[in-house]
Amino acid sequence: MKKILIILPAILLLVAGCSYLPSTVPTPTAVPSVSPAVSQGNNSPAAAASLKFSDQTYYSYSYLISGDNLSADAQTALTGFTLNKQVLADGNTQIKLTATNPEYKDQQYILKPGEQLYFIEKFLGDDQGGKEGNILDDMAVVVDAQDNVVQAPVSW
Repeated sequence: MKKILIILPAILLLVAGCSYLPSTVPTPTAVPSVSPAVSQGNNSPAAAASLKFSDQTYYSYSYLISGDNLSADAQTALTGFTLNKQVLADGNTQIKLTATNPEYKDQQYILKPGEQLYFIEKFLGDDQGGKEGNILDDMAVVVDAQDNVVQAPVSW
């Protein structure tokens, strides 16, 4: 009987300690899901707004392709793609880059007013004669009117 009297309070304390919950139980917070902002015009200004386009290493070999006229270098850089630009009813501009080279994927960008699309071609000399020499050096970047990177470049 002595053993029961000693063990019983110990068990009660153990059970009481296990069932105690503090009055402020932290609730888990939702983690936002992040989807890639590539090719479908899902611009993510929060992710890249602090990056200045003119400060990026690829700036010096970027060619404006969303303007009214393409420079000769921009035309050469786009070797391997056909460019289609359309102004949408909401005022945004849709730019489609359709791959003529089977190693590339078609790309699509939706630009808000004031945004520009630049094509990055690291080695312009490899795009001579209408053929793409290096498929790994071509990318595109969306830049806003304040020179901020809106959509960082991603390899094809």
